[in-house]
Amino acid sequence: MNEIGTGPVTFPGYPPGPAAAKNLLEELALLDDLRRDVIGTVAQRFAIYGDLYYAEAAGFDVYSTRHPELIHEVLVTQARAFKKRTTDLELLGAGLLTSDGELWRRQRRRIQPAFRHESIVRYGALIVEEAERMLAQYRSGDVIDLRSEMMRLTLQIVCRALFGQHFAGRSERLARAVRVLQEEVVRPKLLPEWLPTPANLMRRRMFAEVDREVYALIDHGGGAGSLLSDLIAAADEAGVMTRQQLRDEVVTLFLAGHETTALALTWALHLISLHPSVDAELYDELRNVELTAPLSARSFEALPCYQRVLNESMRLYPPVYVIPRVCQEPVRLAGYQIEPGAEIWLWTYFVHHDARWWSEPERFRPERFVPGGEATRQPNTFLPFGLGSRACVGRHFAMLEAVLALAVLLRRFSLRPTSFRPVRLHPRITLAPARPLRVRLQARA
Repeated sequence: MNEIGTGPVTFPGYPPGPAAAKNLLEELALLDDLRRDVIGTVAQRFAIYGDLYYAEAAGFDVYSTRHPELIHEVLVTQARAFKKRTTDLELLGAGLLTSDGELWRRQRRRIQPAFRHESIVRYGALIVEEAERMLAQYRSGDVIDLRSEMMRLTLQIVCRALFGQHFAGRSERLARAVRVLQEEVVRPKLLPEWLPTPANLMRRRMFAEVDREVYALIDHGGGAGSLLSDLIAAADEAGVMTRQQLRDEVVTLFLAGHETTALALTWALHLISLHPSVDAELYDELRNVELTAPLSARSFEALPCYQRVLNESMRLYPPVYVIPRVCQEPVRLAGYQIEPGAEIWLWTYFVHHDARWWSEPERFRPERFVPGGEATRQPNTFLPFGLGSRACVGRHFAMLEAVLALAVLLRRFSLRPTSFRPVRLHPRITLAPARPLRVRLQARA
């Protein structure tokens, strides 16, 4: 491949990549490699073929890139030539994450106000309250599974902050159904969906479960001032927003506002437990902040160490580890002609782990994100929330939630890992650990 940015060099054909499968058995073997270890398989391909490689999959063209300039081309410079990939994301319908064009612009305008600074400030108190409610159940010496506890915490926060409601059983059933459907993303689908196979029947049951719980959530109504109440009001306006569209946005907000933040917290707490010096630095910063005022949204700017730790955690383990797009008009990329219908996968994970952009990329070093660090960093090499106009609308809320939740937990406890075994990754729609990450809580002196 030509050097990125050297000029309008055009190459015939396709970029280098693995040979296409010659028969069904080879196709199944390739799919199984990706299913068992997608990160390892893609890493190997980048090592062999370079920053942009091509692979034929199920009869259509798939391009993969890890280069920040090419990612910027797709998400910003030539964004109009690409649309969101919706395959395997049918659960989200036409929500903000999967819609395009005028529908996406209209829904973005409708949802954006709920995530402005003046709006998210009022959520600080309830984030602290829910985190303290969770901590009230813990005692020194308890062993907790970080992922399950953070999922439970962010579930309560998202239901209160975005939907204005307290939920227990209903939200947990919804979360369980979404989790099961996410597992389906990495499983090869060799038979049509209409066949009554066990997998297809289970998938239909989970879809029905999601619809049942989400419509019940909608019918219950959102609390005053919540995002859900605003969306319901919009749906009541003739022709503005259908009940189906309302359902799609609620599911999207539920997944994006619940699971991604829970995983960011899980990975951050796991890394803190392995680095006592970082834990001590965080505790000292928090003690200085609490000398002046109780924890609240206003504490966010006074907790830069917490922000750095979260950023470095999301660099190492970005919850959204790959961003797929589908080409919808002919476009040139790195000198190659990309035709409509081709997919291009933008691998955030490999940008974050590239030694060209990050020294010692596998090491946990929060000091990378000290003030002024962006000025020395290659542009578009830190992408936990995406890039361009389609960047995550709730990123400021997610950071506020994660910083305050970390502060509440670390105010009372230090963490000690129960195992030092390396953690395998479990990529689905989001990047999760393949095993429980357990820590022992130790009360602060």
